[in-house]
Amino acid sequence: MPRVFWANSQHRLVILLAMLTLAAFILLMGPPSFTNASKPRFGDPMLALQFARDVQDVDWILGDAPSPDREVMRVKQYVDFGFIACYVSLCAALGAVAARKGGWRKVAGIAAGICGLAAGVFDVLENRAILNLLDVPLRATTPAMIQAIRAPSTAKWLLAGITVVLLSVSLIRIPKPS
Repeated sequence: MPRVFWANSQHRLVILLAMLTLAAFILLMGPPSFTNASKPRFGDPMLALQFARDVQDVDWILGDAPSPDREVMRVKQYVDFGFIACYVSLCAALGAVAARKGGWRKVAGIAAGICGLAAGVFDVLENRAILNLLDVPLRATTPAMIQAIRAPSTAKWLLAGITVVLLSVSLIRIPKPS
């Protein structure tokens, strides 16, 4: 009798975590929305703030304190903490699935789980730095405050990319030669 995919509790957990991660992402992208005053250099204001280079970039994204865009960013950052918990759990579960395959996939699965966890830690550091910036007027914003956002953000995106590559390589089914 063929093995049923849904019978494995580990796979059910991965599917549940994937659905939670997707739901958290949809919640993160939903309302509240940034005003038309927010004019980041590229794309989404949340992503643009992660790579802000100077006070001018912060001004274009958030405006001076207090502003409605800063309050929207505050709400989005709190929702992002839930998203972080979901994607870190998903990376750990997928890493465990890959590690059960044995051989080099075990090493790749464990490394993917560790990289996913590290990405989550840097994401939390980034969120805390952004929350610290939101109450500070532009004239008091320092380059160190902006760097406190950029450095963990860069590490987070690098580790997230490595996690995706490791999971992709370890979970791809390779047919056995006949």
